[in-house]
Amino acid sequence: MALSEYSLATLRFTYTSKLRRELQFTIGNLRRTLEWSNEQWPVPQRLPRRAWRVSYLKRPFKCKTTVRHYVFHDWRYQFEFRDVQDVQSAVSTVLGSMTPETSCVCHFNWHFSGSPAYEQLTSPEEVRQRVLDLEQGLENVRRKQSAEVERQKGWYGHSTHWNSGLKRGPVE
Repeated sequence: MALSEYSLATLRFTYTSKLRRELQFTIGNLRRTLEWSNEQWPVPQRLPRRAWRVSYLKRPFKCKTTVRHYVFHDWRYQFEFRDVQDVQSAVSTVLGSMTPETSCVCHFNWHFSGSPAYEQLTSPEEVRQRVLDLEQGLENVRRKQSAEVERQKGWYGHSTHWNSGLKRGPVE
């Protein structure tokens, strides 16, 4: 199995920013960049905003009732490319459209099509259906294991968000 036998099945990336305007500018940059490339515009999926609170006493010893209270939010959008042919240009497009205040997390799903004998016995539609079945099965396994993964991360308070009903993951 050589590296050239693998193909990028899906490239899923999530833009995150604390400033909504910066995130909108990043998405606009991505749209303008994709007009010049051969990749299709992926439909954006808005993920729920995460919020966290920070409270601290204004003075360490006197006036214990004086409390500063802050609420922070971040904005997140997720995009997904399927059957990417040119991996370097796709990643360059994703990362190049970001503003300095925006962060990005990329998830790569690679696909190995198998040996040539396997390809001769199946039609392209069967191959596509198998890829979709495998991706759906992996997603189901990840969803079932998400509670255990969150439990292993440690302190429960870090993984709960007050604006999602104190649930541990994205709202479903």
